[in-house]
Amino acid sequence: MNTTRRQFLSRCSAGVAASGAFSSFGAELSALQSLFDGKTLNGWHAVPRIAIPPLDQRFDRVSSEKLGAAVRAAVASRPDGAMRLENKGIWKVEDGAIIGGQVPNTGAGAYLLTDEKFGDFELTLEARPDFPIDTGIMVRAHELGGVGFQVLVDHRKDGAVGGVYGNSVGGFRAYPFVIDGDEEEGFKVANLREGTADGPSFKPEFSATLQDFLQAWRPNDWNEFRIRCTGRLPLIETWINGTPIIKLDTAKLADRVPGYDAEAVVNRIGRTGHIALEVHDNGKMGRNRWAPGAVCRWRKIAITVL
Repeated sequence: MNTTRRQFLSRCSAGVAASGAFSSFGAELSALQSLFDGKTLNGWHAVPRIAIPPLDQRFDRVSSEKLGAAVRAAVASRPDGAMRLENKGIWKVEDGAIIGGQVPNTGAGAYLLTDEKFGDFELTLEARPDFPIDTGIMVRAHELGGVGFQVLVDHRKDGAVGGVYGNSVGGFRAYPFVIDGDEEEGFKVANLREGTADGPSFKPEFSATLQDFLQAWRPNDWNEFRIRCTGRLPLIETWINGTPIIKLDTAKLADRVPGYDAEAVVNRIGRTGHIALEVHDNGKMGRNRWAPGAVCRWRKIAITVL
């Protein structure tokens, strides 16, 4: 059955060898631009984590420029609207790192966005997530924060790390693998192992194995993410500590995601977008999605415009 543009955008709102499969690794150092000075949040701003209401047809054809105001007005009409719009999370800088967490007793998330927008780029940063938390790195993000392509850092039971999720742009899940682990005192994790996917997903053009990840990942320590995003319909490639994790060509998603409309996505988010760091809501998963008091830390954030 053919899927209409309306059905696609409704779905949007609901939520080879590695050496040959990937672009050349590393960008020219001379073009590297720091996005974080290690001391302040200059160049960044926080926004609430609000979603496009599922199945709300009012947003089907709203342009990228008008989408933010339209969604905020819809959220404001809800009983919890004021809290949602005012809650921008807790973001601070300590010991040369950005620390993101929830406002206590809210269970509500937030995003921290770059002031600047980017189109084609290679991004590098280091992350040290507590366990369990559900976070990620948004690329080509709309000014709402939660509309765009998310490189997942779901550091929790049955979480995906290094894959890509289509936040309000098709709701697709391109997971290379799913992890599980044993929570220890101090938001640490032990015994990382294979988990169980909590929803349908697919493997993109290239996917690392869980064993590749386990050999590369440093538990309870800093890990480097490298993300390359190129093209009007973006090709997204990720590495963790130098190990290729996935290569996803979003121009080919219609072959794998029923009803995926690449042109509708461009209309929704534009050709360029923000980089954003995520603090997730708790939702139905409760503390298993974000334990009270847990945080994610980010440092050495730099970008090369391509």
